[in-house]
Amino acid sequence: MTYLIIHLLHIFSVFIYGGFLFTDNLFLSRIKNDLNAEEHSRVREYFMKYVRQVVPKSLIVAVLSGIYLISVNFGPISEAGLSNFQILLGIKAFLGLWLGVRGVLQVFFGIQPLVFKSHTFPFILVVIIIFLSQLMFS
Repeated sequence: MTYLIIHLLHIFSVFIYGGFLFTDNLFLSRIKNDLNAEEHSRVREYFMKYVRQVVPKSLIVAVLSGIYLISVNFGPISEAGLSNFQILLGIKAFLGLWLGVRGVLQVFFGIQPLVFKSHTFPFILVVIIIFLSQLMFS
């Protein structure tokens, strides 16, 4: 039962984080084509006001629950080495941890990333993680 609850929390928090990246990259970035700079700034700031209350916390929940899930699902390493599942799960975990560390440093400590200052790169990583999630079981 604990596993199920943590898994559901993980999925829900990932939906929140991924949904924010999806909305920011596919909608808010396109709105500036229809609004002047001042209106776009106001709309974006209004959106971000609510995002800052929810998304960082959901990212932390996603990372912590992901760490628990990988500890349960990774399994023992056989003498033949890592299975394809373990390799893909490891890549997925690395990308998720990178997103988590980047997000925590940026939001809670004010450390801006040196590169990839937009949300495009994290969005691409989330899409890659989704594809890896699907490939792991095939």
